[in-house]
Amino acid sequence: MQRAAERRARGSGGKAAWKLHIIRQLRHRDRAQHGAFQELIQSYNKLLEKSVILKDLTEKIQTEPVMSPRSRPPARVPPDAPLLAGSEAPPTLQEQISAFRDYNGELAVQACELKKGVQERDEELQKQKSSISFLSTLVDDHQRQCECLENEMVRLVCSNDDLKEDYDQLLTRRRLLDRQLHDAAEKQRELLESLTKKKAMEAEQQNNFNERRKEEIWRRVVKKALHKSVSAEADLRHQRCLDLRDSTSLVLSRSHEKEKTCPRKPRSQSMISLGPSKLMGALRSWFDFGKRPDDCSPDDDWCRPSSVCVICCLPRRALYSKEVHDSEIHAVKFSPNSKMVATGGADRVVKIWDVVGGQLQCQQVLHGCNGGITSIEFDSSGAQVLAASFDGSAHLWKLDSKSSDTLTGHMGKVTAARFKMSPYRAVTSSMDRTIKEWDLHKAACIRSIVVPSYCSDVVCSDSYMISGHHDKKIRFWDSRSRVLIREVTLEEKVTSLFMEPEQRQLLSCSRDDVLRLIDLRMGSVLLTFRADGFKCGCDWNKAILSPDATYSMSGSSDGTIFIWNTQTGLLERSLSGEHRAAVNAVAWSVSGEYVVSVDRGRKAVLWCEY
Repeated sequence: MQRAAERRARGSGGKAAWKLHIIRQLRHRDRAQHGAFQELIQSYNKLLEKSVILKDLTEKIQTEPVMSPRSRPPARVPPDAPLLAGSEAPPTLQEQISAFRDYNGELAVQACELKKGVQERDEELQKQKSSISFLSTLVDDHQRQCECLENEMVRLVCSNDDLKEDYDQLLTRRRLLDRQLHDAAEKQRELLESLTKKKAMEAEQQNNFNERRKEEIWRRVVKKALHKSVSAEADLRHQRCLDLRDSTSLVLSRSHEKEKTCPRKPRSQSMISLGPSKLMGALRSWFDFGKRPDDCSPDDDWCRPSSVCVICCLPRRALYSKEVHDSEIHAVKFSPNSKMVATGGADRVVKIWDVVGGQLQCQQVLHGCNGGITSIEFDSSGAQVLAASFDGSAHLWKLDSKSSDTLTGHMGKVTAARFKMSPYRAVTSSMDRTIKEWDLHKAACIRSIVVPSYCSDVVCSDSYMISGHHDKKIRFWDSRSRVLIREVTLEEKVTSLFMEPEQRQLLSCSRDDVLRLIDLRMGSVLLTFRADGFKCGCDWNKAILSPDATYSMSGSSDGTIFIWNTQTGLLERSLSGEHRAAVNAVAWSVSGEYVVSVDRGRKAVLWCEY
């Protein structure tokens, strides 16, 4: 019947495929369960046969007459009937009946147990049928999901092919744009090199012209000054008169400006007794054409120091030595009039000191920093103080109004903060690898340059900025275009930079215990300063030039201060005995009279010549 049903299902085609599938499952279940119930069926058949035999015997016993045991014929015992224990004679019929009844009871018990087992198997079979039905439904669901996933895979493959085509087109376009960008960068670099060379040539020509003009004016003044001996004040007045007759109106205006802002102390000795070098220094201080640009307007509020350094004196003796902070001191700076000194360090405050009678008297304490002070700078008028801090910002204080502003925007420690030529512009450098230019009126960043390495120090003019880095390089940046103009590579990472007021030379200090004097016009190293015992004590060790750029100075890790001659490159003097810890920074007054040094031991020392 099953085969006939299969044939009918096959004849009906695909519409009756499910019937064929059910028939196959039934046949498979019949084969799987036939063996499990085979033993039960055989036992049940044996039980039926024995029941029939027992029934026949019972009927015969009821029909036969009762006979005595002696006349009773021997009963037929089934071959598998149990024998009575301890009896050698064949059992009687009654005993056989009892034995068969007992055996029948046992068979009934076995039949009940087998029936119970059959019921359990039926229940298990029913559960298996339910499980098979559930699994069949689950298989159908999975098949449908597989079909959906296959369709989705086909769609994704097509989409990926389209995206790959778009990516290939974009990659080709990117390569083309990269080539164009590289060509443009090469052209820009060539233009910058040509422009730099042209500016260098023009600057060299202008410098030569200015030098010839200065020499001519000096020659006239010296020629007239050698015929008479007058006081320094009278000679300077006479020199201004000569300047009115011989120089242009621009030189005249500058001379009057210096006369108002730079009063000189009269000396009893004559100008001739100063000697040729001091006389030339005095003349240079009055006839310096590079101090202020010709195109500067009064609205720019440019201020020059009120004290002019005719000649710097080498410090010899310590006038004042005292612990002035609660922790190590990182920075020190003189004001433009040489009457005030600012110090700052790890105790998060900036202290303003008056230089009175060879001593430092605390005038003011500036608060507001949340981190240690790394550098301090006065503006050209001395009315504002700018400090860089480890709290990721720079702080600006106005000494006259006692107000303050905070320049925030850096993500790392601010290592240096400098005023530009205008007192309303400032530049900061940070360990977050950025250099930022600030508008101090708005306390806002107006320009930012991303640099390749940690920036340890920065100096600037109106047209360019110079930064020192931990990757052993000094980089020159154009202030407006933010383009890298030049690089100078040193032996170790740079700790500080110092640019002379003339903006012709740059002094760098690095961790290889060497100071280098760099020509800013040519970008080459002019001199290197070394000394036995000199060792750069930290990553922010400051080195400076004297106001007349005649000497360079830096502190060492053993507390000694070293001074070199910038003309010969030789060590002029070393100052020791006052500091017991590493000297972090030094400052030279604009008048050339005083030097202040600070160290890690919280001490500040005031030095002078006499």
